Amino acid sequence: MSNSTDETGGFGERLRRARENRELNQTELAAKAGLQPSAIGHFEKERRKPSFANIRSLAKALNVTSDYLLGRTLEMGQATTVFRGEENLSDGDREHIQMMIDLMNQKKAEK
Repeated sequence: MSNSTDETGGFGERLRRARENRELNQTELAAKAGLQPSAIGHFEKERRKPSFANIRSLAKALNVTSDYLLGRTLEMGQATTVFRGEENLSDGDREHIQMMIDLMNQKKAEK
């Protein structure tokens, strides 16, 4: 796991940045990832290193790649990103877009 402290930040900084970008607090992220809220704080302050299973859970909960969290890529985006800039959307924004897509598909199916 990278502990780089260059301009991209280390694991803790990247985790905090992704969490804030998704407009989640530590407790909300912990619930989504199946972890204790205190663990998120420890990871962000780099007092503890997460297991690979925890990295996977955090990446999934934040909808980012584990490579981003580990400092292997500069982009936060998930491999399933469809639209430019999607990685900057909050979970609420994503849910709103998904509702719009579902409505459009429903209308299409009714024709």
